[in-house]
Amino acid sequence: MNSCPVCRNAEVEDFAIVFDRVRRVPGETWLVRRCRSCGFGWTYPMPAADQLAAFYPPTYLGDTLKTLEQYLGGRLQQSRSWRGEVAKARLVERFVPRGRILDVGCGDGKFLWALDAERWQRTGVDHCKETLELVRRRIPGLELVDGDIFSGSLSEGFFDAVTFWHVLEHLPDPAGVLGRSRALLKTGGWLLISLPNLDSLQARLFRKHWYAFDDVPRHLHHFSRSSLDRLLRDAGFEVRGYYPFSPYVNSHSLKHSLLNWSEDGLGSRVPYYALKPLLHAVALLERLTGRYGILTVAAQSAAI
Repeated sequence: MNSCPVCRNAEVEDFAIVFDRVRRVPGETWLVRRCRSCGFGWTYPMPAADQLAAFYPPTYLGDTLKTLEQYLGGRLQQSRSWRGEVAKARLVERFVPRGRILDVGCGDGKFLWALDAERWQRTGVDHCKETLELVRRRIPGLELVDGDIFSGSLSEGFFDAVTFWHVLEHLPDPAGVLGRSRALLKTGGWLLISLPNLDSLQARLFRKHWYAFDDVPRHLHHFSRSSLDRLLRDAGFEVRGYYPFSPYVNSHSLKHSLLNWSEDGLGSRVPYYALKPLLHAVALLERLTGRYGILTVAAQSAAI
């Protein structure tokens, strides 16, 4: 691909050469290319659709049964990760307090668990059939669809909110997915997306060591605010705002980026511990510039 798939600009740079830190296949590397105009990035070569499943090991979602037991026993609700799910629910409820919601790429469904069942009709869609079956048996009141957002069992004009929590970057056709999201939403319905920010200070500072690149080639696309704005507008959405959401996730990304740099470049964690206090300065610059490692956007479906 020699031009940007979002804005068609031909000025493209090779941003970083990275490797898959999940599978760690020796000698296997991937190129992240970036448009110099809108900042959109893509993984090259792009894996074919029928190859994608091979890049997701069985342990990718973690131990679902253990997570269910922790949730049903009340232990998960005391964890930091659960506070993140509650924060997602509260963010959605700033825009729509109740109704029908679809979580795309729901995984084990923790975000849906965090929503008030009395206020929400909760639907999730994911390809992880075994995971969905486990959750169905243990947690009532969820509609879990084995498939993707184009599944015929999802009704158009039905949902009040659609969410993507670090999922859109995994999907082969983001423009098509956003168009489908628009069709599934009621007019005036809300779309919430959170994903890594390729135009962040973290990405610029750490390049190939940036924590978000650990998930290449599962991360097929890499978004800037400008490119995401353009995709949303083209799909029929009006962007209502970007939010400095989930400081824990942003801080986690920042720390692990430094750790990657320390271990990859210097073969030791010692430089990481020595330089870790300087991350406070980077975090301050993020707040001053708004160029966080994570983009979280709220957009509303426009009238057709």
